[in-house]
Amino acid sequence: MIFQILELLTGQLNSYYTGLEKPSGLDNIPTAILKNISLLDDEALQSTNNIILTLVNISEESTMKNNPAHAIRNNQMVEYNNPTVNLNLYVLFSLCMTNYDHALIYLSHTINYFQGMYTFNRQNSVSTEDGLPDDFYVIMDLHSLTFEQTNFLWSTLGGKQHPFVLYRLRLLQMQRKSTMETRGTIKQVRIDEKENS
Repeated sequence: MIFQILELLTGQLNSYYTGLEKPSGLDNIPTAILKNISLLDDEALQSTNNIILTLVNISEESTMKNNPAHAIRNNQMVEYNNPTVNLNLYVLFSLCMTNYDHALIYLSHTINYFQGMYTFNRQNSVSTEDGLPDDFYVIMDLHSLTFEQTNFLWSTLGGKQHPFVLYRLRLLQMQRKSTMETRGTIKQVRIDEKENS
């Protein structure tokens, strides 16, 4: 499901870039590509002329950790499942372009896009991705880094810093259908008193 939601974002961005006016001096409209930027060498980065989406971190949303481990169905049966895991994905958008001006222009376009559309669900997103539930709903939050965190991030990725923006995608809900137990519901409580003999 992580791959599918990032593919959806990539497709949405590419649709947005296609509708923009191309800056002068740019041969082709840049494309958003889902790739691990740390695996690209300097020569590949200089020639790519695209926007690279890289998943750099995953965290669990601790505020939603106490969800119940059961669900009541229409037939008054209770299914006991493990609670849903709610994830935050940290997605790095790196503008790897030969022309620095073009990189800054498309960095602005990327931020503008997520400012105008920061929630994604089945109703507002055109997607042919399999694996996304019909009720998926994720929110894109701009995630600011300090200079020290930025240095750590790019040092970990093993490359020179490019114009970039980091977003936190929340809440990706993951749950495997694995019912542990099914029971009926308690409808009435009765206390029987025994007569003393």
